[in-house]
Amino acid sequence: MNMIDFPIERINEFLDTHTFEVYLQPTHDEDYRIPTNVKVKLTGVKEYISIGDKKPFVQYTIHILPTNDGSDAWSKMYGDIYGKDVDINTTSQVYANLRWVMDDKLSNFLKYFGIDKGAMCTRIINEVSEDKLNESLIVEGELDKTTRKLVQDIIAFFKHQRQGEFGLPEDTSNGDIIYELPGFNGFSIFLDLQLSDDVETVDVDGDLYYDDDLMYITIISNPNAGYTILDELTRELNEVIRHELEHIKQHDEGYKFPKKEPKSPEKYYTQQHELEAQRAGFNKRAKSEKADFETLVRDWFKKNPHKHTLKPNQQEKVIQQILNKNV
Repeated sequence: MNMIDFPIERINEFLDTHTFEVYLQPTHDEDYRIPTNVKVKLTGVKEYISIGDKKPFVQYTIHILPTNDGSDAWSKMYGDIYGKDVDINTTSQVYANLRWVMDDKLSNFLKYFGIDKGAMCTRIINEVSEDKLNESLIVEGELDKTTRKLVQDIIAFFKHQRQGEFGLPEDTSNGDIIYELPGFNGFSIFLDLQLSDDVETVDVDGDLYYDDDLMYITIISNPNAGYTILDELTRELNEVIRHELEHIKQHDEGYKFPKKEPKSPEKYYTQQHELEAQRAGFNKRAKSEKADFETLVRDWFKKNPHKHTLKPNQQEKVIQQILNKNV
């Protein structure tokens, strides 16, 4: 162990009151990063080989803190796999992404104290308690991954085809007839691609035909719109696909849907199964865009009066019901 040439105790006193936000990333997809709070404690200095030379690194311990439902569910699972208190060596793959991000963040942080050394995590203490695991959150994560898969398939198709009727996954390169994905009995997508000067950029809508195991996705795009609309289309699809997946899940679990849909748009949008699907879709979009949930909800109703046909006072009542159970 090298001599410590900086006031480690004073810095640790400061760190004891400081929480870092890093991103737990269960997959390699950029839009699935989960904000996670951690604290760190400096433990010493040691030389490690870096680019062929020995260099001093500040060693430290990461404490993973209870943060939010999504983060806590994954942290609990990792704690079950790796243990609640684990020593880290230079070849360890445990919490690799979390450590890599925190190493860089702490190295930059220490420069404010005049310490120009790299940082090296040598221990992780997972402080998320056993009662934090919620099975529904794991299911939620799986549904988000399924959403991402379907959105990627549609975007890949849309890049080469803007008009016509197609079946997915049958018309993709793999040639499968149905999607067989975790947690679902199997379904297909009917993709209706239209061109219209009546839309400024792109408009997306979805529907579900339970008896045919068919998700119907309509995409209307402006014929003069180029690839610049792909980001907007991805955002819209995240909400619509996740919304319809929630309905499929409800159906597969034996949810009792009404035999007739209400004629009143307010009654339609405030049905329990519809509220659950709306929350699921907006939550997925909020996580993907790292955006405020309420803002997304209000923006959708403001942008889509042609879809919901709600009067202003009805619109506010629906929005309030969606917000009341945003978990």
